[in-house]
Amino acid sequence: SEKITADVVVNACGPWSSEINKMAGVGSEFTISVRPMRQEVHQVNAPLNLLPGPIMRDLDLGIYMRGTPNGGLLVGGTEPECDEFQWVDDPDDVNMVRTQELFDAQVTRAARRLPDLKVPSSASGVVGVYDVSSDWTPIYDKSELPGYYMAIGSSGNQFKNAPTAGRLMAELITAVEAGHDHDADPVVYRTEHTKQEINLGTFSRKRALNENSSGTVM
Repeated sequence: SEKITADVVVNACGPWSSEINKMAGVGSEFTISVRPMRQEVHQVNAPLNLLPGPIMRDLDLGIYMRGTPNGGLLVGGTEPECDEFQWVDDPDDVNMVRTQELFDAQVTRAARRLPDLKVPSSASGVVGVYDVSSDWTPIYDKSELPGYYMAIGSSGNQFKNAPTAGRLMAELITAVEAGHDHDADPVVYRTEHTKQEINLGTFSRKRALNENSSGTVM
């Protein structure tokens, strides 16, 4: 194996992030934990006149839906109480084949809101693994190990935020490496386009649990 030396390392390893933290010997001061969870998202033909683009969520039925440009409809779950959480110990040992049972459940729920939606007899969709934090909010932070940073716990809801996550991590790292005490005085990131200010203490590894979180991917 090859050893690579770096002044700064960022753990952005998704569902493998907790194991990488263990290898680095960090986490003793964390108040927020991360854990991998198996997920399925299913695809069916969308009912007529359903526009692609916006994500629709229905927490009563425990689903979210999004139309696709080719006339499809993606249906995913929002962790309803009736569904068992599929926590996994090893992301490399996950069944990556969609299941008929979960397909039937999620698409039938969608059909309750969209009566014209047909529920096919065979399952179609994809399987993935979320890196879920204990309050479903990401950790964008430093650690107790100098030079070791984390962009983890994305919980399935940060995939559209990748460019901003990269920029805010760069600003955080630059400040901390220059001697700024981010734990005592959190770095504030100003977004590039909207100029909104984001207190990065919101994503601290030592934050209080986010009581306003829905506790779901949404």
